[in-house]
Amino acid sequence: MGNSKIVLPTPNEINEAFSYIKQNAPELIENYRIAALQLSKAPKDYGLSDEDRAASIIVPDDYINLRNFINDAYKGRSHMYLLFLYMGIRKIIISSEA
Repeated sequence: MGNSKIVLPTPNEINEAFSYIKQNAPELIENYRIAALQLSKAPKDYGLSDEDRAASIIVPDDYINLRNFINDAYKGRSHMYLLFLYMGIRKIIISSEA
């Protein structure tokens, strides 16, 4: 991997990103919450990613739009940064449903 240091989002950056989405695209959060709830009730197929499972049971856009929004809003960041930012926001959305 060389000397390149992987920069991951801090919890504060994740919370700020969640607030940004909440302000600018609240429907993405609600749609994602509904999609995640539906997905949690579906049988687990370990051969498929969550996105592929979602596509087989719900409108894929609801599940994927959140990730696309994050990728667009934070263009220029590393793939790993975006992935961890998405996972952190996903965790906030799902845990706030509990």
